[in-house]
Amino acid sequence: MSVQLTAKSLLVAVCLSGAPIPAVYAQSCIDTDGDGWGWNGVASCLVDSDPTGNTSDNSCVDPDGDGWGWNGVASCLVASSGGSSTGNSTECVDSDGDGWGWGANGSCRVGDDNGSTGGTDDQNSPPVVSGSFNKSRDLIALHFDHAPDPDDGHAAAAAFVVQDRMGLAVQVVGGTYGVYSAGRYVAASESLMNSIWGQSWLDAHNNRSSSVRQSATRWAGTLAAGGDIWIAEGGPSDFTAAVVRVIQQNYPEFQTRNRIHLVQHSDWNEDHALREDLNFVRSNTNYIKIADGNEPNSTADFRGDSQSFVNRARASQYRHVWNVAFNYLSPSEKLDFSDTVELMYILGIGPSQIANADAFADSFF
Repeated sequence: MSVQLTAKSLLVAVCLSGAPIPAVYAQSCIDTDGDGWGWNGVASCLVDSDPTGNTSDNSCVDPDGDGWGWNGVASCLVASSGGSSTGNSTECVDSDGDGWGWGANGSCRVGDDNGSTGGTDDQNSPPVVSGSFNKSRDLIALHFDHAPDPDDGHAAAAAFVVQDRMGLAVQVVGGTYGVYSAGRYVAASESLMNSIWGQSWLDAHNNRSSSVRQSATRWAGTLAAGGDIWIAEGGPSDFTAAVVRVIQQNYPEFQTRNRIHLVQHSDWNEDHALREDLNFVRSNTNYIKIADGNEPNSTADFRGDSQSFVNRARASQYRHVWNVAFNYLSPSEKLDFSDTVELMYILGIGPSQIANADAFADSFF
């Protein structure tokens, strides 16, 4: 007895199996869980729109009817008029009455100046443009997957420099890879992280459950004190999804969609996340997708050859972390701390201030 499969049913089967998607089907958007978002074999996509997932009309799709949705780029607030707001309103919209809402620059405290705290820095700190990040109360979670590209070594060194120079509160986690890249984890990264961060990092590869619990506890403490969480997602979002679930289970008083901001820059990272986890963080955090730091675009160019940068890094007050990073991944092979564009976005430092590796050295060394 033979079974006839339609093209769509065949693609569903292939999607669920995890096998590569034949090129002929690459533009079909298959939604296996009925939440309005699917998978086209290359990236997440919005059903009944451009199959690549690009929503040219910026429509805000709210599959669970809670007033918040996804517009193909970031979390969005569904307006009462039936339109959508991506946070560009001049008012602070507090949909749940908890005193926190969504305004022009992201999460905002009702009664404040639209969440645009920006913060002030001492004279020796790099410039920070106005934004919603508040250095005095917010926490930055630095997530490094270390699977498979060793460029995370350079990004870890750059992040150490930035947090030290600017006096940032950070929580560092290594091994935050997704299920589809777990087999490509680079174990040598643990020595690198120890050399750069000492004991001040969590090892999600060897102690994932403990790292999730400790992250949730630290995040909850920040949220309880009135701060927000900003995640520089240097990999897939599987780990972040686990932490947010613990927050929602144990601390339901915190509105994670308003108060936890996830910044992602890589299609590869999204494509290697468990679909359920990617959809979860998109729906339950302020998910912000920025341009890929690996490509020439609106983000800073922290890749390529710059012997000048290497020389200055080795001679700087941060020579110890850069020497560790350069031993891990030789700059003669490549210089690449492209994941740092997420941290720059969080801090409100645009390419007009820091455009490339040499400009990074000018500001931080």
